[in-house]
Amino acid sequence: MIVLQILSGIVGCFLLIWNINLRRLSVAQRPRFSRRPSFRFGVPLLGGGLVLLGFGLSLQRNLLWAGLSCTASFILCWLLLQHDQYSAMIRILYDDYYMLKKQNPHSKEFDLLFSIVKSRYPRWSEDRMMEICAGKDIKQLVLLLLVIEYEIHPLNDMLLYERLKAKVAELHPQS
Repeated sequence: MIVLQILSGIVGCFLLIWNINLRRLSVAQRPRFSRRPSFRFGVPLLGGGLVLLGFGLSLQRNLLWAGLSCTASFILCWLLLQHDQYSAMIRILYDDYYMLKKQNPHSKEFDLLFSIVKSRYPRWSEDRMMEICAGKDIKQLVLLLLVIEYEIHPLNDMLLYERLKAKVAELHPQS
């Protein structure tokens, strides 16, 4: 019986994290079902209810196992919330840039940026790649590639765009 209570608490945590991660996506990437008010409000309520009910009842039955499973669930949820796809992409782009810069120390900034864009989008025309790279530094290019890659519309996703802009500046390695 305690196992079912702990599992319902874990399922509740999963529902809460799933809803939060869907809200982190750009509007274009969110599935249609996640835009309905019944989903937007129903899933967090259901998840929160399951967490309170599952872990609350299990804490009454066995303090040790319920406490351990509750703690483990919250640590895993925190870890899932700390790492996102945008931060990973930002780090990959910065790593590619600094690796190219290290391999080709005499290259111009534009050539390095062009190489990154060409490696990520080989089917684009050279004019399009040059247009993307013209007049930009690595921070601006990383933000632009994130916007293109994840279909982020700065007006529809203003909060996400502002968070990404801050994250690009924060994760920029100082060299």
